[in-house]
Amino acid sequence: MRASQKGMAMRTSLVSITVGAIAGALLSVGPADAHHSFAMFDSSQHQLVEGSVTEWNYNNPHSWLHIQAPDANGEMKTWSFEGAAIVHAARQGVNGTTYKHGEHVKVVMSPLRDGRPAGALCFVVKEDGTFTRPNDGVCDSETAIANWQANGWIANGKNLDVHPAPPLAREAAPGEPAQGAASK
Repeated sequence: MRASQKGMAMRTSLVSITVGAIAGALLSVGPADAHHSFAMFDSSQHQLVEGSVTEWNYNNPHSWLHIQAPDANGEMKTWSFEGAAIVHAARQGVNGTTYKHGEHVKVVMSPLRDGRPAGALCFVVKEDGTFTRPNDGVCDSETAIANWQANGWIANGKNLDVHPAPPLAREAAPGEPAQGAASK
């Protein structure tokens, strides 16, 4: 092999190794989590908002429930609540026809920190008393429902009542009890 051919072969090998290393690095990176932060919501508290459904948007990346309900001054406002993506909501039994226009609902949510009439859905109580869970990761809805029922906050609650939210359960290490989950 001539010197020029050896040089060309080395450059080709070097380029192949470099391209292979870059491709390997790119393929070894897991998918990025494109979800936004929940920092805009005050997840330390849950607030009850009672009103009538004006719109239910069952879509990605988040579902949205809009209701007409009075604010703290008694003035009717449109309240907007962010829920889970379709796949997550569907796993919890919620679908595109779960909420009907005009239906009376009680929404328990983590309010926006800035005080606007909106929040992150935790759970919804429908007119017929059915509990629905269109929530995303900001709320452990099963624990929250149990907490609200045990304290009588649903049965005796008034619009805009605020109560402390139970801590979110975290994944337990093997052999460790779960943290923040309601005891059974």
